[in-house]
Amino acid sequence: FMIQRIQTVYLAVAALLQGLLFTFPFATAEKTEEGAFKDGDMDLYDNIGLLSSTLTVLLLTVACIFLFNNRKLQMNLSLGSILISFLIVGIAAYFSFGTGVSASLGIGLFLPVIAVVMYFLAYKGIKKDELVKSSNRLK
Repeated sequence: FMIQRIQTVYLAVAALLQGLLFTFPFATAEKTEEGAFKDGDMDLYDNIGLLSSTLTVLLLTVACIFLFNNRKLQMNLSLGSILISFLIVGIAAYFSFGTGVSASLGIGLFLPVIAVVMYFLAYKGIKKDELVKSSNRLK
């Protein structure tokens, strides 16, 4: 049963980290009249792009966990999740710090970065399994 492989653990941790974005802000600042800091926090709910990107990467990660029979697709989804995670960090950083508001870093800005490390480790594990599978075919 392939769901017990180490890359599954990495993907599950990445999914957990992405899910925590619904709780933790990317940045905090004094409340503003309008914009991302109306409530004092820049979080997923302040930008539809962040919210949709996070939901997408979360769904991709969960799907990736259950696609253990299709390693090539699993590797591609892992790479796609890395790209989307970088997109999340970029959008969050822009709206948190590119707006001229003096904000302090929130935990949410680091969660996708740690998730990228988990995706990379999962990718390496999946690729290793694929190499083992292909070497078994040569015999």
